[in-house]
Amino acid sequence: MNVRVLAALLTLATCFASPGILWADTAEVLPKGVSVINLNSELYFPIDERYDPNGDTEDIAADFNANLNSTVFRDLALMEAAFMMPPGSATLGSSVVSFEYEAYVFEFKFYHGITDRLTAGINIPYWVMKNKVNARVDSSTATVGTNPYLGMPGDPFGGAPFIPISLGGQPLTTDDVQDLLVREYGYKKIEPWSKDGLSDIEVGIRYQYLNTENWRLACTAGVILPTGVEDDPDNLVDYGFGSGTYAPFLSLHTDYVGIKNLLLDLTLHYELYLPHHEELRVPEDPNHPITVNKERVDRDLGDVFEAEAECQYQFTEGLSGFAIYKYGQKLKDGISGDGGFSYEALEDETNYTEHVAKVGLTYSTIPLYQEKKFPVPMTLSISYRNRFAGSNNVFKSEYIGLSVSVYF
Repeated sequence: MNVRVLAALLTLATCFASPGILWADTAEVLPKGVSVINLNSELYFPIDERYDPNGDTEDIAADFNANLNSTVFRDLALMEAAFMMPPGSATLGSSVVSFEYEAYVFEFKFYHGITDRLTAGINIPYWVMKNKVNARVDSSTATVGTNPYLGMPGDPFGGAPFIPISLGGQPLTTDDVQDLLVREYGYKKIEPWSKDGLSDIEVGIRYQYLNTENWRLACTAGVILPTGVEDDPDNLVDYGFGSGTYAPFLSLHTDYVGIKNLLLDLTLHYELYLPHHEELRVPEDPNHPITVNKERVDRDLGDVFEAEAECQYQFTEGLSGFAIYKYGQKLKDGISGDGGFSYEALEDETNYTEHVAKVGLTYSTIPLYQEKKFPVPMTLSISYRNRFAGSNNVFKSEYIGLSVSVYF
């Protein structure tokens, strides 16, 4: 390693042993000529709850636990009219559905110091996700069922597929309802799901425009690329890996380093999602997602604002700890199309808030490397992160993070 890189590492060693340059949202940059490879993993605890519009927790599958009446299967309203049943009284029973997501996020990051004030970087995330789905139909409350005479000569009900149970209708099984979703609505079966692949890649640059004895100020600008797979409109249990559109972003970082061994940072972050086209199901109510309506709509995802406060404290020459609080807010989506559907249902409950806490420890070998007691300059970090509050369908989630950064 040349003399300039050694000097640069000495500069890094005099800074805090942070979770990794640019990995944390501080005003730090890399010295000219120094590069970093960072491997980061986030191992989530099982996720089965989300925050509702009031900030209370509910099951992720709450919208799928419903009375299977005409608000879910609209064709049942025709049967109610044909058999003179009160509106809403025709039901196939109740659905009993539970979701439990398992998520593992792996990120490969590379950063390079172009000058002593300008650093460029890229973040390539790879997601592994599973949804443990349990779904069944409780037909004990059913008032309609299949017509046992369907397709037979002299069918007294004129070929109606469903008839009141009081007239001999046979209650639908779970498989019958699954077949109805597939055949009549075009959905895939509600069953366990798993997928892995790239999420949206981020590229950007950070410029440190002030570095004094007490203060460091920097800004980061870049773009999120739509490399992740979008949500499948025909799959009710999957989870999209990407937004489907480009999103320029800007972060402003303010570090105060005027207290020995202590770093205080405030970062303001903004993401601007560009309008795009996407094929979506268009329900009449966001809490009743089953619908035959499907259209390639114009979609303008709501912009995202975040404010993050961080504290880092250096316990020893190579060991430091950090604590982070983040508040996030997303604006409501804008949806329009030519099909004459209720696009407002796709906009409702798309604006969310979140409150996130994160704590961790970082160990740096840079001091040992400078003393020629360790062969590689690197940092190792372990963290715990918890989204402890939120609203509008944000998952209640927590994970253990592991990170390794190598300098060269």
